Amino acid sequence: MIALPEINPPLINASGILSYPEVFRALEASGAALGGYVTKSVGPAEGAGNENPVVVCPEDEGQPLLNSLALPTQSPEDWEADLAQTRLESSRLIVSIYGGGPDEFGEIAARMSPFADLIEVNLSCPNRVPGEVALMESIGQRPDLSGEVIGRVRDSTTKPVIAKLSPNSDYLAVAAACMDAGADGLGCGNTLGPGLAIDTVTGKAILAGTTGGISGPALKPVNLRMTYECYALFGCPIIGYGGIGSWEDAVEYTLAGACILGIGTAFLGKTTSEAARLTRRIWEGVQAYLGGAPFPEMVGRAHRDPAPEAARA
Repeated sequence: MIALPEINPPLINASGILSYPEVFRALEASGAALGGYVTKSVGPAEGAGNENPVVVCPEDEGQPLLNSLALPTQSPEDWEADLAQTRLESSRLIVSIYGGGPDEFGEIAARMSPFADLIEVNLSCPNRVPGEVALMESIGQRPDLSGEVIGRVRDSTTKPVIAKLSPNSDYLAVAAACMDAGADGLGCGNTLGPGLAIDTVTGKAILAGTTGGISGPALKPVNLRMTYECYALFGCPIIGYGGIGSWEDAVEYTLAGACILGIGTAFLGKTTSEAARLTRRIWEGVQAYLGGAPFPEMVGRAHRDPAPEAARA
């Protein structure tokens, strides 16, 4: 197993949210407390994704969000050109990748490896272009195929590999296959669903893709459980994703076993400076909870010890 690079602070953006190099640089310049940045998922070809509308945003903060983006991305050639010029001052670069099968995953991993500190393998995405065969979704639900993908990626890069799991699957079986195939850690996890939203005026589905992945606070209990169960079985590095918008959310995921924390939906609707302030507020809250103890001592504590005295006070 290859050790993950130090990500300090252990906060990152979730792929698909603020996921391009120019945004990374703007957040660094604004003093964001992000120790790593994750790209939009890079695939074998440019993808336009769905036409609008692709997002159903809640009117009230704290409500779930649906997206039917269907993995829009620029070409791998454009990604290579952009990443070759990307210089982050103190943060790590995590490249998210996807493909239609093991060979494509391996090819993209090899192409992105020179620019990445870590490769995150997007094994499933629960939304698609209408009429599209859901290859990504089926990969993430099949342990054998997921393991084959991770094995091909492992053979294609010397960088640490994270297998990003789907909550819409027997994720423990998928995780076991990925770890056996050479993954160095797990991402817990992708969006839930797909779910549906209907416009009561038109009587039709709102999203262009009809259904979309569910994220935000509604996802947190599901992916928190996934994090807890994966840590209990594998004890490996875990990136926790899903509904993290406060220091309390971050602490819960850490206690469950996550050593890196991904923020996504909580960034929506915020300016660069507001997003940077949110990350600082989350990290300052985590540090206050720790009461001077090292962050790694909190990882997985829900499986071991009662909360520290500072937290109970």
